[in-house]
Amino acid sequence: MNNLALIFGPLVWISFFAALVLAWYFYLKARNKERMALIEKGVDVSEFYTKSDLKFRFPWLKIGIIVTGISIGFALGLFIIADPKFQFEGGPVILATSFFFGGISIIIAYFVDKPQRKRQNGRTLH
Repeated sequence: MNNLALIFGPLVWISFFAALVLAWYFYLKARNKERMALIEKGVDVSEFYTKSDLKFRFPWLKIGIIVTGISIGFALGLFIIADPKFQFEGGPVILATSFFFGGISIIIAYFVDKPQRKRQNGRTLH
């Protein structure tokens, strides 16, 4: 049984990456055929090569707020179960406080990011 895992494990990974490469190749091939057909019909294809005005920014602030909220909830859960006057089981208390503070931090992150979304070109982006 162990020999099969040694054979099929790398084979699965190689197949996965081969599928990714082939999918990317056929995507580029189809896109090229479409553009060539548009060029043959006389359509201006310069709009395909222009940069878009919408720029993606990774939401570091939101992620930071959410991770901070979850870690505060985790730490508070640890403090609650460490206190001898509370007779709680450890797992559910830590999980509940982590989810509670994580949810609060998601709400805070939404309201912190709201003015930034409105400033982008005068329209709200989601």
